[in-house]
Amino acid sequence: MAVSIQGNVNSTIYGKGDVCLKINPFDNFRMFTLYSNWKSDDRTPLDLSNGQKVYLIFKSKNKEIRIPEYDLIDSEYTVDKVNGQVLFKISKKNAVDILAMDTNVFYITRVYETTDYTGNNVVSSEEEVLYTGLWKDEASNTVDNYTSQLKSVTALLEDRNQQIKDLMESNAKLMKQNAEYAEIITSLQEENEKMSADITELETKLTEYESGNEYEGTLVGEATHHTIVTGLRSDGTNYTEEQLQDALKMYEETIKS
Repeated sequence: MAVSIQGNVNSTIYGKGDVCLKINPFDNFRMFTLYSNWKSDDRTPLDLSNGQKVYLIFKSKNKEIRIPEYDLIDSEYTVDKVNGQVLFKISKKNAVDILAMDTNVFYITRVYETTDYTGNNVVSSEEEVLYTGLWKDEASNTVDNYTSQLKSVTALLEDRNQQIKDLMESNAKLMKQNAEYAEIITSLQEENEKMSADITELETKLTEYESGNEYEGTLVGEATHHTIVTGLRSDGTNYTEEQLQDALKMYEETIKS
């Protein structure tokens, strides 16, 4: 039964060298959508119309299998060549021969065909390679899409790099805060040392005050005290009783003052 093929049937973008063609030993219909600037997010479908003939080619050292694009005349298949679509039919015989090849590389090429000035002879351009990839036996379990894997790993690497960048910025902020805190600690230590010195000075003054003489005024000298106690003048003669009482009274008043 013929199947109508329209629009994008697979959103996966395969890069050159990817395993993107699976073949079984029967008739295989395979459609490709080709893009220009396929590595960019702004990729655009490659226009394959306007007299272009597209081929699917399998090559080994000793053999080449060339498959032209599927003839859509009187076919129920719908292919949009303007938007890069091209359909190939790999016959059962071709499939068996391809699976027996010692290489798994394939090519998609194109040539431009026009007629000469007579309108009778077809003139072909040089053959241009549009895409090269790898095929595999549909029953095998080999990796399919290296480009997808690379894109995934690249995205993971970018995410890790962003994490590293964020951590470095966070670390820079913490280092700046640490430097500010270090300045504050140094300032507090200096203030603490100054306060400790002030306390030491106050303790010294307090000690001097507690151990100092708390009396002020004129003290009675030792000679005077001796004279009062013995009751003798400096020349050795005795004081009268009245003179002794006066001297004692003066002494007591001196101590009180």
